[in-house]
Formats: sequence, structure tokens, C-alpha cells
Amino acid sequence: MGQKETIVDLLKTNGTMTQLALAEAIYGDKNHGPNIYGALMGLVNSGVVLRTGSQPAYYSLTGADIVIPEKVTQPKKGVRDVSGDEITNETIEEAGRIVAETDNYGPEMEMITRCLRRFPDNTDPDIVAMKVGLIDITNSTHLSQHKSKISMVELSNIIASIPDIDARIKAGDPEVVNQIARSNGKINLFSFASKYCCYHNRNLYERDDYSILDTVLKEHLPLYFSDVTETQIENWRKAYNYKAYNDYITRKLDELGITVEFRKRKFDLFVWYRNR
Repeated sequence: MGQKETIVDLLKTNGTMTQLALAEAIYGDKNHGPNIYGALMGLVNSGVVLRTGSQPAYYSLTGADIVIPEKVTQPKKGVRDVSGDEITNETIEEAGRIVAETDNYGPEMEMITRCLRRFPDNTDPDIVAMKVGLIDITNSTHLSQHKSKISMVELSNIIASIPDIDARIKAGDPEVVNQIARSNGKINLFSFASKYCCYHNRNLYERDDYSILDTVLKEHLPLYFSDVTETQIENWRKAYNYKAYNDYITRKLDELGITVEFRKRKFDLFVWYRNR
């Protein structure tokens, strides 16, 4: 029996279902949502299946009663139920497009791109300081709250003194994140460092080698993926093991079949947009 026939049979039996619920019924887990997307959309486009709503979308046979379940109570304050989120090429593209079209985040991303292209090098501490300030403000990394541990002057000098920093960021060297994050040894700037390298690599060199790590990713990745915990992510941060974190994101995107251009950056935007 093909995927389309299986989906139709499941909808006949269970009524209204999400894509992830269908994937779990077919494959035994929700990680195979992308595997059925093509067959599911084929049924929708042919009029056999009706799609209702979004985030998540609900599917039912055309003409059948649509029963959308009540929302599940959140497990803890501030953390939403992500079980209905569909991580596919289409959904992360959509999230990236929505963010880019906002009145604030979109223009800010364009400004970062213009500034990095105008001042690409990271060897002059004064230029670095301007870029640090821009990324800090637009990404709410709150560096000013840590002035007692590290000043803008000190951080800019540290970044500018990293050997071959520009060539290494262009090549996607994960150790650059660790070097910036270690800073002066008094504070861990892992989140800021991942963003600083990601923006240069993506917006300046049009590559996709770096994955951002911030509070939203740290809290929500374990809700999307059962093989990682907040403790594990925190251990990577404390150990300055950016490569392990970045490799993990790469592996999960491979498993999900995510193939869109700049997939790491768009996945970050997807998780942030859904859970901001």
C-alpha cells in the first residue's frame, strides 16, 4: 500500500489529524513528518484531503466532519507545545519569509547585511566595535549588562586580534566561535559569538556554516528533538564546544531532509519565530 492510500485509510479511521500525527502512525515517530509531505500535499491538491488552519494544519477527508482538538495545557510557563509544528523545507522557508517581511526584523537584517558588506574586515578594533554594537542591539545579546566583566574596548580588541579571523569565518571554522566566546576568561559569550560569526558567514559571504545558539534554541530544541537536553546544550556551552552543537544541528537537518538554501539560518528563524 502506498503512502497516499495509507494516509486516506488513517483519516477514514481517525478523522482529523496533523501531519506529525500521520507520520507517527505510519513510521512510529514524529521525526518522519517530511517523509509524507509530498504524498499529503498531492492528496490536498487533488481535492481528496482538506487542509484546515496552520501551526499546526489539520487534515481530513473532503466532506468529513472536521474535529480540531482543544489545545493542550502548556507543560510550564513560557514554553508552548511544539508537537504540532511541522519542520519541513516549506515551513522553515515560510518562517524566514515572514520574519523578513516584518517592519522591524526584516529591515534590521538588511541593515546588518549593508554594514557588514561596507565594513567586512575584523582587524580594526574600532570597526569591530561598531559591528559588535549593531549585532548586540538588534539581537538583544545584552552585552552592556556585563560591563563589569568585559568592556566594549576589550571585546573588540580580542576579536580583532584573532589570527586570520576573516578567512576562518568565511571558511566556517567553528573554533572562531569558541575564541570569541572565551573572551577574557571572565565571561562566556557563546551566544553572542555564534551570532557574530553566523552573520558574517551568512550575510557577508553568503554561506551557511554556523548555527546560532541562544536562549530560545536552548529551551526549545529539546522539545523538538528527544535526543538532546538543555543540560547537554549547556554542557557544550560551558565547555566551549561549539563544533558539537553545530554538528548536532547539521545532523538533525539532514535527518529531517531539510535541503533549502541557508537552512541553518532559516531553522533558527523558524524556532525563534514560533517560540519568541
